[in-house]
This record gives sequence, C-alpha cells and structure tokens, in this order.
Amino acid sequence: MSRTLDQQRAAFAWECASAGMDRARGEKERKEYKALAKGAPALIMNSGLMPTLAFYNHKGGSAGLLLEHLLAGLSQRLRPNPQPRNFAEFMRYLQGCESRIYLRYTDEALEILKWIRQFVDAVDAREQS
Repeated sequence: MSRTLDQQRAAFAWECASAGMDRARGEKERKEYKALAKGAPALIMNSGLMPTLAFYNHKGGSAGLLLEHLLAGLSQRLRPNPQPRNFAEFMRYLQGCESRIYLRYTDEALEILKWIRQFVDAVDAREQS
C-alpha cells in the first residue's frame, strides 16, 4: 500500500521529533529542541533557508540535531545527484543550484518542519505520561 507524501513526511517527522526529544540530556535541552523546532519555519521565512541552516550549524547542540534532521529530510525527499554528504557540501549545492531548485528545498524544509513542530508536543506528552 502506498502512502501519501504527507504520510511520508509525518513518519519522518515523528522519528525526528522522537530522536530530538530522546537525545536531549535534560529538561533544558528538551525545551531548547522544542523551541527551535517551533521557531524554525518563521526563521526560514524571515532569514532564508541557507542563513537558517548556517545558524543551526554554528549553534550546535539541539540546533545541530535539528539541522541533521532537516538535511536528512531534504536529501531523502529531493535527492540531489550527487547527494551532498555533509553540511558544507549541502551548502555548496544550494549556492550553485537554480533558483527554482532552491525554492523547492525551502518549501520542503517548511513542510518537514510543519510536522516536526506539531510532533514535539506529542512526543513530549508521551514522555510525561
């Protein structure tokens, strides 16, 4: 049975939200990951995809984990050929691609984050039960 694109994104986002909340080493990091996931769409819309990715890469910690999730989701869904293997390669790819491709990556990042930002609350509630 085939799944819709939203179902695929939701399954991926559930894994990301679960990993993000599970890998946090305490309440402070859990809150940080949750806040980053919830604020990421606005940051991308205000600053752009590449500046947001660069910010998360520089910040590290929970932001680095969210960056890993975004890069994995973008690579999995859009599959550039050859597929960038790390942050620097991914950024070089985005710098050199056509504007329509860059917009596809931005749109896909927002779609992935739409699900992650909803699921961090569900994962957090699951953990507190």
